[in-house]
Amino acid sequence: MAKREEILKRHSYKIWEGKDGYWHSYLHDATKSKSRRPIKKKQLKDLEDAIIADYNNRKQEKDKTPADNQMITLKNIYPEWLKYKSLHTKASSYIKRLTTDWKKYYMDTAIIDIPINTFTKSSLDMWAHSMVKEFNLTKKQYMNMSHIIRDSLNYAELVGYIEENLFLKIHINSKLFRKVKKKDSRTQVYTEEEQSSILEEAWSDFQDNMADTTPLAVMLAFFIGTRPGETVAIKESDVFGNCLDIHRMESGVFETKDGIEYSRVGVEVVEYTKSEAGERRVIIPTYGMRLIEIVKEVNRCNNTSGGYLFNREGKPIKETAVSWRLEKYCKHLGILHKSPHKIRKTYISTLIDDGVNIDTIRRLAGREDERTTYGSYCYDRHSSKQIETQLENALCMKEMSVFDNRKDFTVKRA
Repeated sequence: MAKREEILKRHSYKIWEGKDGYWHSYLHDATKSKSRRPIKKKQLKDLEDAIIADYNNRKQEKDKTPADNQMITLKNIYPEWLKYKSLHTKASSYIKRLTTDWKKYYMDTAIIDIPINTFTKSSLDMWAHSMVKEFNLTKKQYMNMSHIIRDSLNYAELVGYIEENLFLKIHINSKLFRKVKKKDSRTQVYTEEEQSSILEEAWSDFQDNMADTTPLAVMLAFFIGTRPGETVAIKESDVFGNCLDIHRMESGVFETKDGIEYSRVGVEVVEYTKSEAGERRVIIPTYGMRLIEIVKEVNRCNNTSGGYLFNREGKPIKETAVSWRLEKYCKHLGILHKSPHKIRKTYISTLIDDGVNIDTIRRLAGREDERTTYGSYCYDRHSSKQIETQLENALCMKEMSVFDNRKDFTVKRA
């Protein structure tokens, strides 16, 4: 009974009786997003028995190789965890990013040689804060950096190396993160005049060689706001009336021989997008539909209908081809070159300028929340002269005639 009470006292989660008449709590489960899963029983004793059984099972798993567990470090578990992660993703680019962060933040540092079962909340807290200060991390950089230790310890808990992932209890004061200054609009979006010039330049380029639809891919991006890798992965079958389903993209292919050094060996089209929110249906405006019909007609003439919308001999054009065309147009026009991704920012900023509901914009752009849409994609597309005119119209009321009707006066010196 004493042991039973001790285990229940150590239980991390609240035990409560719900309105449904059942007793509720949570059990540790490293496979879940919050490392826990709900449990409920009709009787309180049954719930407590389940909690104790779960504790004993995890303890038995941990005690199977006690000597080995005492020596397990991040250095030991990292390759094992990376292999585990590889089974849960199709993107070699994601694994490549993890190895890059491992080399930058972990390799040859003291923390990877410390047995993970000796970690304490205080030691992990000090390490996390020291990393923020040493590398002057932004919040996003910190989340990427700490993902390795956070998820490695989740895995360690899952397989029974440790009882609990203490890193989940570490919180950094947001004031400590390096603030990211919002970039100048001139470097992030194309102005109305620049967009118009690029569209004309791309159309002229297409007229010179109507068998190549790459210029039209540049143009279409301004009307549908897709990510560059999504644009080149569109298939004709993705178009329904004036709507377009986005659910695939071009992705880099990386290979490694030692699990540490990765090299890019090519690209492929994958049946997923950058995020779950990225899979979406986009409304195509009139000009966008006209471009798509022209591309389809070219495909019919090239005998490549029914496959990728933008293709060469049936194979999808590459994102780099679109990027090169855009750079070429900018150089010829004498305007600042901004990457194809900036066309996406231009699209979103245009919708914001025209008063489209932010939740609609978020869905069309495949973003998960409005804050990211406003914070990273909202820029002013007007030129300096246009902004001056806007301010003049907004702040100088037509009926304010006090300056026009004043009498002439001379300022006298004292």
